Amino acid sequence: MTNHKNEGRIRYRFESFGGIIASEDPPFLAFVDRDYMLGLGTGPSELWESGDEAVDLLSAPTEVHFAVTNRCGAGCAHCYMDGGKPDDGELATAAFKEALDVLARMGVFHVAMGGGEALEREDLFDLAHHARSIGLVPNLTVSGRGITAEIARKMTVFGQVNISLDEASDQGNPYRAPGAFAIADRALDHLRAAGISTGINCVVGQNNYEGIPEMFRYAKRKKLNEIEFLRFKPSGRGKDLYLQERATHAQNIGLIPMLSKWSRKTGIAAKIDCSFVPMYCFHQPPKEILYAMATYGCEAGNVLLGVRSDGAVSGCSFLNACGLSVFDLPDAFKNGHSPLTPLRSWVERAEEPCRSCYYLDICKGGCHGVSRFLTGDYDQPDPDCPIVVEYRNGEPA
Repeated sequence: MTNHKNEGRIRYRFESFGGIIASEDPPFLAFVDRDYMLGLGTGPSELWESGDEAVDLLSAPTEVHFAVTNRCGAGCAHCYMDGGKPDDGELATAAFKEALDVLARMGVFHVAMGGGEALEREDLFDLAHHARSIGLVPNLTVSGRGITAEIARKMTVFGQVNISLDEASDQGNPYRAPGAFAIADRALDHLRAAGISTGINCVVGQNNYEGIPEMFRYAKRKKLNEIEFLRFKPSGRGKDLYLQERATHAQNIGLIPMLSKWSRKTGIAAKIDCSFVPMYCFHQPPKEILYAMATYGCEAGNVLLGVRSDGAVSGCSFLNACGLSVFDLPDAFKNGHSPLTPLRSWVERAEEPCRSCYYLDICKGGCHGVSRFLTGDYDQPDPDCPIVVEYRNGEPA
């Protein structure tokens, strides 16, 4: 029996604990136990023979962030990919489709296409349609540059299109070039008119933190689905700005209550990326809620992977390439020993205060890209985690 399969609108994949099921309409992805899988009529899997039912290391990632190109004319100061010039060895159309085939055979559910600026790749829609044809759901994040009404109608191939936007105006935008808001605003209008599920990706740093409420109000006016808030990270050009732009300790503590407040006020769904999970855990949410919401911290090399346009793999888009190609992934996951193994096994080596933290199995040490940048060691607990800050300052957690 194969490890994964499509059944109409439901796609599933076996895991040692049971399996993962996914749907696009309605959109969801859920980890389920063996009894649930049997209730779907799947029959047992050879992966269950070990008897280990722990939700731990997966047989393949559920999502891959795939940069279709590094080409980009926007020149954003905080670009985590250092977008601009194309990568040497950027995959041609046929090779890119072959890479997508590899991911589909592994049982990956979603491929998040980005860049650089994905629309600067002429075959973007061809690649997206190929992903659809082999059972992958393609999603897209772009700046909005080049999106016309005609282009927006072509974007119906994507499950979700998010526009990168860090301020709800062009006044004093600390990270993006003048005119970026007007471009994004116009693109959002085109996407909404085309009936596409649309949201905003907002990078949060020290100097746009106070603008978060206005971002919610703006999203409500535009009738958008969601805002995903991403932590400012020391990756790409962001390394040059990180020390001056990272959120303060007080802002990190205040972020989750602020997002909760304004999400309730506006009805706009607020999402956070995995690097903000330490800030969430600081407020001691019930674990059962985190499990039910599939909330997790660093799952680099396990739940998700990053792949550059030349096929180079990293644990996530914010970490350095690990030496694997996308075409090496099936063997790397099957063998269990690869350059990704240290990331996948970090919990076993966790130091204090993570070792004793109630949320260790969920948070997994925070952002290891931040750890590497600030301490020189991926294995160190995230130095900006509020719990880590208070521990090191001798304050009660």
